[in-house]
Amino acid sequence: MSDVEAETAYKKLRDIIMMPKSRTSLEILKIWYTPEDAKILTAGPFKTIGVDRYTIEDYAKKAKLPVEKVKETFERLAKRGVLFYYVSKKDGKKKYMIPPLFPGLIEYFIINKNVSIDERRRFVEKFHSNERETLGLISIPSDFSVFRIVPALNPPKETRMIKIDQKLEPDKSQVLTYEDVEKIVLEAGKEENNIAVVPCTCRTMSMMLKTNPECKKPIMNCLIFGVPARYVVEEGIGRYITVDETLEILKEAEKEGLIHLTQNTVDRQGFICNCCECCCGVISTAKKYNLWNMFQKSDYVPTFDLELCKHCMKCVKICPFYAISYIPGEKEDKSEDIIKVREDVCIGCGVCASNCPSGAIKLVKVRDNKPAKSFIEAVTKMMTSLKNR
Repeated sequence: MSDVEAETAYKKLRDIIMMPKSRTSLEILKIWYTPEDAKILTAGPFKTIGVDRYTIEDYAKKAKLPVEKVKETFERLAKRGVLFYYVSKKDGKKKYMIPPLFPGLIEYFIINKNVSIDERRRFVEKFHSNERETLGLISIPSDFSVFRIVPALNPPKETRMIKIDQKLEPDKSQVLTYEDVEKIVLEAGKEENNIAVVPCTCRTMSMMLKTNPECKKPIMNCLIFGVPARYVVEEGIGRYITVDETLEILKEAEKEGLIHLTQNTVDRQGFICNCCECCCGVISTAKKYNLWNMFQKSDYVPTFDLELCKHCMKCVKICPFYAISYIPGEKEDKSEDIIKVREDVCIGCGVCASNCPSGAIKLVKVRDNKPAKSFIEAVTKMMTSLKNR
């Protein structure tokens, strides 16, 4: 294959994955795929990430390639984390597709022990050499984000105060599945081998780059649900866990002050990341560059019962965005002390409530931001918003 043919294949693959039209994008693709890989992936019917999916035989036929060549390429790329597959419930056939850039390709590659540490480090260094560029579409201001904050486990949903005002319809005065991390887990746990745990991509990257050596947060606590769970287990990237193990991981994450981040959809969530504000590619970038469009805040904010409050200030210390302020009063008995929440800064993660030792913090619903029906719709809504700008 000539250099011109290889470059053409890489550019076509870059456009399919919707990566920025930049030299850095091409250099990243060359870490993930050989020129022959790029040629095979662009010779067939792959047009839309996460949507177009084919068996090896169907793809080979449509691309007019030998079945054995496609099989070798697809299976090798799947093991490297740069091609995804699932087994169809309709016909039991294994079907392959190109996953989204993020979440998808980046995570499956970085945490993948099937790939040499040198290759992964090379990718991480290239990715972070120009993070604003490589983050691409998710860092461009948009009216819709594919990511959503989901509140912590505690306080339990039955103690949450649901505020109904002009912005919230009375028939929406319930804690919906996408607003409740426990419901997400229980829904996923209805099927056997439907939940897997994998290493945190962002903290793995930070360790490789030694960018946040002070971060001591746990690594093995990112959760995968549904079809991707089988993929990561079969390829040795993660392991299956039970519902009880999942809930325990979430509780431990909350004790560490980590934020639950999932996809902004109504249907089955595919993941829950437990994010720290120092390493997380989404949270830290939003904080660093003031790009709050990168995720959807939860619909909740904390409210404080000052009669129960023991003035320990744990909520102030653990808030990842410094949204809580403790203002001392003049009386020694602290009866005039107040706690203020900056709702414009608060992302509704509920970490303050989860860690309050006296149960003085409850979550109040103040918004009703509608998620997309599916991940594909979420991506489409984000892209439509970008095109209209």
